[in-house]
Formats: sequence, C-alpha cells, structure tokens
Amino acid sequence: MVNINIQNIITFIAINLDDTNVPNIDEFISDYQQIKPIEDPIFWLSCGAFICLMSGLIFADIMKSKLNKWATYKISPVPLEDPRTISSWFSFFTGLTIIFVSALSIINFSIIKSLIFSSIISILFGISMWKAIKDLLIQVKAGTVKEIDDFF
Repeated sequence: MVNINIQNIITFIAINLDDTNVPNIDEFISDYQQIKPIEDPIFWLSCGAFICLMSGLIFADIMKSKLNKWATYKISPVPLEDPRTISSWFSFFTGLTIIFVSALSIINFSIIKSLIFSSIISILFGISMWKAIKDLLIQVKAGTVKEIDDFF
C-alpha cells in the first residue's frame, strides 16, 4: 500500500515535470555563489563541532575512569597531566577555536582577526577550566568536595 502511494506520487511528479515547457531551466534557478568545501565556513563549523564532541566524549570517559579507579582501588585521580588527557583537552579547545573562527567568518569578520580572538578565548577558557577540574580532583582526593555555592 505504501509502495503504491509512493509510486503514484513519483508518477504524478514526473508527469507534471514532463508537461512543463521550460526552454532553459537555468533561467529559473537562482545563481548561487559556488564555494569550495575547504573555504565553506559551515563545513568548518561542522568539523569543529565534531572535533569538540568527540574530544569531549573522550575526555569525559578518561575522567570517568579516573574517578572509578579512585572509588574502587583508591588510585589517585590527581596526576591529570598524562598525554591522553592533555591531547583530548587540547583537541576540544582546538575544535572550539574552529567553531569560533567559522562563526565569526560567517558574519564577515576577517580570518586573521577571528583566529586571534578565537584563540585567546579558547586559551582563557581552556586554562580556567583545566584549573577548575584539577582543583575538583584534588578535593576528591582529599575528601573535601565543596558545594557549588562555596565557589561563588
């Protein structure tokens, strides 16, 4: 039944397209600016979002395994500076920089200015969040986790 309905719709569209007398279809299609995929900011925005998502998931998994080791085997989560942790953290903020650069280039900022601004913002966020996570893991190790209200 569904196949017959789909076939009828396709037949209807095909018949309607055959009945149109369009001498030159290019007259009816708007001229869109052709952008190479490597220069398309939407492409880079998508790549940055994918990098952020994957790196964030990897970092979260690393933190989960550190906390599980702490809970079961009492292995300290504090040495945060191992290569996997640093590379996933760096990749996340690299993806964030790509997102910022792409978003700013969509609204016609120059690439160099948006790259400088995005790098500064990502570095500031990265350092401050790294410090917050490191402090939290130190508190977990010491057994003195503060409530969120104590930070403000």
